[in-house]
Amino acid sequence: MLRIPQSCIHTRSTPFWNKSTAPAGLFQRHLDTGTRPGVYPRLTVMQGTVCYLGYADDSSPEPDSILVIEAGHFGVFPPERWHHIEVVSDDALFNIDFFVEPDVLKSRSANKHA
Repeated sequence: MLRIPQSCIHTRSTPFWNKSTAPAGLFQRHLDTGTRPGVYPRLTVMQGTVCYLGYADDSSPEPDSILVIEAGHFGVFPPERWHHIEVVSDDALFNIDFFVEPDVLKSRSANKHA
């Protein structure tokens, strides 16, 4: 399993979501701001089962990595990776935490003040 580098800083957490309250975009293949260089999303499942599917690019037909995450466990996703998630069980409850490399935070801060 991918590990979050020790140098990363926790920047934010999403609310806990279920199948009907999660943003629809999570269930479609995407490359979002959470997967920029130096950003490590961690999906934690509190109840049920959620599946992460990672793709080589935006058009490859099949995932090249699949991670099934069950209640009480989490999965860390690599930066800059096309992906989507699937809710495997109707009772799934999950959230996402974002961890960012300090250099990425510094460059974001510098860009905001430029």
